[in-house]
Amino acid sequence: FTPAAGNFQGDDALNAEPDDGAGTISGLFPDPSHTDNANMSTPPDGTSPRMQMYLFNDPVADDPVFGGTPRSDPFIQGNGGDEAAIVYHEYTHGLSNRLVVDAMGNSTLGSGQADSMGEAWSDWYAMDFLVAQGNFVDTPADGDLRIGQYVGAGQDLIRKQPMDCPVGSTSPSCHGTPGAGPGGFTYGDFGKIIGRPEVHADGEIWGETLWDLRGALGQTQAEGLVTRAMELSPSNPSFLDMRNSILQADLVDNGGSNHDTIWHVFANRGMGFFAGAVDGDDLAPVEDFSMPPTGQADGQIKGTVTDADSGLPIPGIIVQFGGHNSGFTGTLAALTDSKGKYRIKHIVPGTYPKVSAAGAGFDPQVQTVTVNSDDNPKVNFALRRDFAALSGGGTIAAFNGPDFTGFGCGPSSAIDQSETNGWGSTTDGDDGASTGKVTPKFVVVQLPQAVTVSEITVNPSSTCGDGGSASTRGFKVEVSSDGTTFTQVATGVFYAGNRAKENSVFSGSSPNVRFVKFWMLNPQVPTAPTVGGVTPACTGPADCGTDPNDNSGVALHCTPPNVEGFSGCPFMDMSEIKVFGRAS
Repeated sequence: FTPAAGNFQGDDALNAEPDDGAGTISGLFPDPSHTDNANMSTPPDGTSPRMQMYLFNDPVADDPVFGGTPRSDPFIQGNGGDEAAIVYHEYTHGLSNRLVVDAMGNSTLGSGQADSMGEAWSDWYAMDFLVAQGNFVDTPADGDLRIGQYVGAGQDLIRKQPMDCPVGSTSPSCHGTPGAGPGGFTYGDFGKIIGRPEVHADGEIWGETLWDLRGALGQTQAEGLVTRAMELSPSNPSFLDMRNSILQADLVDNGGSNHDTIWHVFANRGMGFFAGAVDGDDLAPVEDFSMPPTGQADGQIKGTVTDADSGLPIPGIIVQFGGHNSGFTGTLAALTDSKGKYRIKHIVPGTYPKVSAAGAGFDPQVQTVTVNSDDNPKVNFALRRDFAALSGGGTIAAFNGPDFTGFGCGPSSAIDQSETNGWGSTTDGDDGASTGKVTPKFVVVQLPQAVTVSEITVNPSSTCGDGGSASTRGFKVEVSSDGTTFTQVATGVFYAGNRAKENSVFSGSSPNVRFVKFWMLNPQVPTAPTVGGVTPACTGPADCGTDPNDNSGVALHCTPPNVEGFSGCPFMDMSEIKVFGRAS
């Protein structure tokens, strides 16, 4: 990691902030947004990154003066900066965010799988270094290496289990979770470890896999290949893209001498040859434990891609086999021609679970495809155009509240066709302070042309690292032909079950629409109170109400000095809005 590769030597030295936020309550104590955590913000090369180290053991949670319950925060009273694994974890965010970049040097680790790997690399490099230095000992037993050993007093508080948990382990230390089961995690556990996709939890799959790789190849070889693979990887990588990048790094550096060993490691973790993921945004990857088949790559498919609304062929659409389109030799992908036709050759026979078609301004479509050596199946796709999509000509005409574009969650992220990135804002004032009040936030999307809108969908999920309660609760949608006079076409309430997916909020026919205005009226802070230390969740009308304009949850849980630890107290987010229909 040299200056040429974007390290922090020269005029962009790291800005470290120990004890960050320590005096945010009455100049004495940290508030809930500045405890039990740490972070690292890494802009492109040339601008200094910022590392923030928080104190552990939340006084609001533990002190009855602030409405808390004594000893409810299980962390010790300590400083994250005193735990080497936490410091090295944050430093490694600088490494990964400077190596996995686009042509402008901007990090592309914002998607669900890519961001999960960002967390895992940070854990892995930290533990790799500490074990190499003798600060931690990786014994033959499973479950030695725990991130947060100091601040968590030896408990699994920062991660769900230690990093050295192999698949099938029966060690009590490798207890897993109810959603994923015991033992080491595999690719099929993505989104299941804590019951929903979450980058730290899902990152444990990748971290454990890399620890297996370290054991199979040795420290030095593993470090070299993992680091080199970051430089070679495509933007927005999936776990499978990075598997392929590690294989490519071995080919470049070692002539492929570790090919079989690398494949064994990844296949054992469910990232085998027939595993599938569309891209880094895919939150439902399909696992497979197969080694690469030894047969001939003599299969092929062909087909046509059309517009689902007009029936017309679409040129320039990429059709690709998820897990086999990382830009290296053997890539299985093709672009449609002027008649919407494509053909992909040299396919190893088998069943591929994630064959997709996608293009600028169109929603992707995914199919499971079985390829045999003695046939030539026709696989057609019909795509819906998302007129709001940034890549298809949609733009942000207006918004209120702060602009968090610098953090990767500005208003344009609401139309980037990514379900894992999104628009992040504040619940009240631009400073993000928890006030117990709500200032509704809006974003206006200008469509590239007048559209007769048939459907509008919204993913209300939190983004920008915020917890689920920052997801949009109350909402309304308005449309306009001129950007001045708007007509409401939808309003309602989202609950926890609406997160991480598109929800249809309008279905019908609204002609001559050029502008769509989406309002976040309030976050998913529950309207029900905390009783006996049990925190409610926004699961439905009983604990989150039915009135879109009901701000009582924020008033109840977020009014100083009794601010509870809901992300929705300071922040309010949504992930994506899509607009379907036909040109008017």
